[in-house]
Amino acid sequence: MPNKKLQRTEPAHGQSRRMESSLRSLAERLKRARKRRGWSQIEMARLLQVSIVTYRKMEKADPGTAIGTWVAVLSLMGMLGDLDNLLLYDRDYQGAALEQSLRNRRRSRGVSPSDLADRL
Repeated sequence: MPNKKLQRTEPAHGQSRRMESSLRSLAERLKRARKRRGWSQIEMARLLQVSIVTYRKMEKADPGTAIGTWVAVLSLMGMLGDLDNLLLYDRDYQGAALEQSLRNRRRSRGVSPSDLADRL
């Protein structure tokens, strides 16, 4: 029996639109940064060591672009340090709330962490 907590689910419609909007915004910022430097799309593709097709997909906000390619963009643009601000543990407010909720639920059921470990 598969673990339902680990199953992949599709994002809610509103969340999906927000993700698409964020990706379009990122793609537009990439395009502006490239133009600011006076580089063509072909030059960017060469500098990133990707095909021109891949690079054009990035500027069109294609969600299939590999995260490594986006990291290469940050490095090329001198913004790699910005990556260090993503997924910071102390800013994971949703995760902290879920963690606290699980603790409260365990306490109310009288289940200790060692009891949970024994079940595994």
